[in-house]
Amino acid sequence: MAHVLPFRALRFPSPEEGAERIEAPELRNAPDPWATLQRWANAGELVSEPPALYVVEVRDADPYSRRPPVHLLVGAMHAGEEGLDALERAPARPARAPVQPVPVLAADDHGVLRALLAEIAAEGIAVWEAQNGPWRWRMWRVPGGALTRRLRTVLEEIPVRPHGPLPEDGTFLAAVVPLSEPGLKLAPYHRGLKGLHNFTPERFLALVRDYARIYELEGALMTRAGLDAARERLATISRGQHGVLLILPGGQGKLLRFRQGMELDHIPAAPRSPTLRSLDLALLNALVLRTVLGIPDPEAPGHPNVYAVTELEDLVAQVDAGVFQVGFGLNPPPVWELRAVIEAAQSLPPKTVRVDPVPPLGLLFLDPSTQRRG
Repeated sequence: MAHVLPFRALRFPSPEEGAERIEAPELRNAPDPWATLQRWANAGELVSEPPALYVVEVRDADPYSRRPPVHLLVGAMHAGEEGLDALERAPARPARAPVQPVPVLAADDHGVLRALLAEIAAEGIAVWEAQNGPWRWRMWRVPGGALTRRLRTVLEEIPVRPHGPLPEDGTFLAAVVPLSEPGLKLAPYHRGLKGLHNFTPERFLALVRDYARIYELEGALMTRAGLDAARERLATISRGQHGVLLILPGGQGKLLRFRQGMELDHIPAAPRSPTLRSLDLALLNALVLRTVLGIPDPEAPGHPNVYAVTELEDLVAQVDAGVFQVGFGLNPPPVWELRAVIEAAQSLPPKTVRVDPVPPLGLLFLDPSTQRRG
């Protein structure tokens, strides 16, 4: 159940309103973004809107792209709401919310929320439109009354999961995206390791055999054909089985497929939750990084040995250049796995998946005065 509420928004003036846009990097680099936002609001440099919900459409700016648009619902949520207060297990929850919207994944199994957002976009008049990087953005204010009631009714029945840092308390801005959106992309974070004493590929391969079967790959990962073939092998692991791509210096690669039927209850580092045991990254952290390599707390932010890498090509190049001793490439978790995590109210391991697209910083801001818990 989720309570997504209308909020009083602040936004940059449009060119038609006779004001120049303040660039978002100024806010991103500010020591206290909320204080900066309040200063701009007090100086009349931001436009205040009456309380409302908003539907945002994200479309590829390339007119020849066939990627379907994605619709998101932007509204306010309370961090202390039942069901959200315990979602973020990390003790390092920030005292205040981020100024940009937090992506919230909605398990919209039957596409009801997706259809309702598309209906609002099709029947309403956009209040804002612009291009930001590779995306074309449009935004509609949700009229009060029947449409708002329908949204609330739908969201009360759909499991949701914030996918970003929540504050300890108070209100945060949420961008709710249905997992049923066909244009939504989920991309994995890969892992690069460095600073491991006495690490050798030969010793690692001998130890990891207790937990994973090792498959040879054709072609060097440094070549486009070799990397594409490795991606394909990794992506075609059968449902219910789990594996990672092992990346070694010299463009060498191997597929590690975790053994089925392991008694994970007897492995101290294994996740206690059966739901999290279905995630490739959780198994990598537990079986390979913690158990085989002896790395404590590989999920901890700013870890001295474990680094998240967004692009597989970059990870292969950095392992080959000696930046990392070894790398692990991952698949993004499929939607059905995310659905199970949401339903179980579990926390994904940090840096598991990237949601694409997400609203850019500067689209809408929560009025700083609403940061007090309502």
